[in-house]
Amino acid sequence: MDGQSDIAVRDAVVDDQPEIARLYIELRQHHRLLEARSLRYELGDAVWELEARRALQNPDIHLLVAESEDEGIVGFVRLSLEEKVWGVSCEVHALVVEESSRSAGVGWRLMRAAESWAVAQGAKGIRVNVLLQNAGARAFYEREGYLPIALRYGKPLTPGE
Repeated sequence: MDGQSDIAVRDAVVDDQPEIARLYIELRQHHRLLEARSLRYELGDAVWELEARRALQNPDIHLLVAESEDEGIVGFVRLSLEEKVWGVSCEVHALVVEESSRSAGVGWRLMRAAESWAVAQGAKGIRVNVLLQNAGARAFYEREGYLPIALRYGKPLTPGE
């Protein structure tokens, strides 16, 4: 990518579904390397294609895409609002940047647009979960002024146990 000047961030539309699905699948591959034990990274492409479609159709989800004049959609961020005791929080459910476009300002642009959208919606804070093993993402968010506020635990459940 030549630089970040040809990147535009806009609201996603239904026609963006194939590209969002492609990026979800790329994220799955990346996360599979980081956390091989997670069953969600074993799901097939069709599941992620459906997830992209559902997100675009869900009025409680807001998707922004980063688009390059030359390369088309190179990233997206998936957001929602959540009522908290202290006010509205914007939740970042996914930030995905195409591998070939990383370190070119795409993630930065998407997060600036996400923060602007959140402020316009009345959010008082913005939160994102990051895999512990994803050192690159953790460093990105910390450079952007995000601070660790919690440690999230998870456990796969098996029926009958």
